[in-house]
Amino acid sequence: MSSLHKYFLICGSLFLFNLSQFVLYKTLFFTHSSHSAPKNKPVHLLVVSSWRSGSSFIGQIFNHHNDVFYLFEPGHPVWMKFQNESSELLHFPLRDLLRSLFTCDVSPLYQYLPKGGKIVSELSFFAETQALCTPPACSAFMPTEGYDRLKCQLCCMNTSLDQMGETCKTYSHVVMKTVRILDLSILLPLFRDPALDLRILHLVRDPRAVAFSRQSFDLTTDDRIVLKNEGNENITISRAMEKICKSQVDINRVAKASEVLQGRYMAIRNEDLSNEPLKNVKKIYNFAGLHLTKDLEQWVYNITHKEVSDENGFMTFSRDSSKVAQKWRTAMNFHFVEQIQQNCIGAMNLFGYKPAKSQIEQNNLTLDLVNKEWSLE
Repeated sequence: MSSLHKYFLICGSLFLFNLSQFVLYKTLFFTHSSHSAPKNKPVHLLVVSSWRSGSSFIGQIFNHHNDVFYLFEPGHPVWMKFQNESSELLHFPLRDLLRSLFTCDVSPLYQYLPKGGKIVSELSFFAETQALCTPPACSAFMPTEGYDRLKCQLCCMNTSLDQMGETCKTYSHVVMKTVRILDLSILLPLFRDPALDLRILHLVRDPRAVAFSRQSFDLTTDDRIVLKNEGNENITISRAMEKICKSQVDINRVAKASEVLQGRYMAIRNEDLSNEPLKNVKKIYNFAGLHLTKDLEQWVYNITHKEVSDENGFMTFSRDSSKVAQKWRTAMNFHFVEQIQQNCIGAMNLFGYKPAKSQIEQNNLTLDLVNKEWSLE
């Protein structure tokens, strides 16, 4: 069956079913939804991290909240359009794009998207935003239905960018996550912008676990951009990790030194979130000014404790998160671990990761290599 036939079969039957309920739903949605008309200036939150650090999971923590308009990797189209430029140079157009999207202005996307920015499916990851797959942006899902990413891709692909912008304005919180900010000082002007209430959630992860995860993904294009100013003839994971680790240290340094970021910056470790998910999700929501509902508590528990197959194509998060955090210790070659430890020693010291001194220490899971006394304060 062709994609077009599937589209009409799934979305056509869905439309007929939803049409009979839409008037009632529209009344309920705009009467009772907490984000139908934000009373105060919206909260703007940017999750900054590095590749393979768990930022997609953090994003979904926000994406599942009914008050949040969430966008996954808004900087991706910028980097893909200017692949021959350096990350340092691309910080500037990315900053301007973030500012516009935080205020629900989608017009800058037109110059970055392949077909001129007419519909949301031009955004590679639009289906990661539930707000674009539910009313008022798209009527593919009703309140009683679960979220299905593939159905979203199929039935909401023709939602216009203008609808995206109007939908964004109905939410009290606009949240984005990016791995493409390596210099937080570039964003400092946004903290002085009276139109924004900007906060930074900085997610870090053990560099050895990041390097291990990177081995299973092709990040050549991104690493070439990251290493552009260092000479990218020989792109390796360890070289990319050296610069990325330094950037995470610098992000923390800038945040602590900048007066405009006082009370607007929070750092969290992936390992702490993995070991005590509910406790740390509460901290994250509190920082963002969000309420954790019972349904969200149950979702957080399920997504971090159960082994669930990825049946509908959605990003797979359901697994025993505490076990995943330790997987690198039994799967990595110690020589490679030593390289990462040497290249990322500053980040490891700052964020409380202890070096393994031998293959025996690395494989001994009773030896804790994460400093539990490390403080976020």
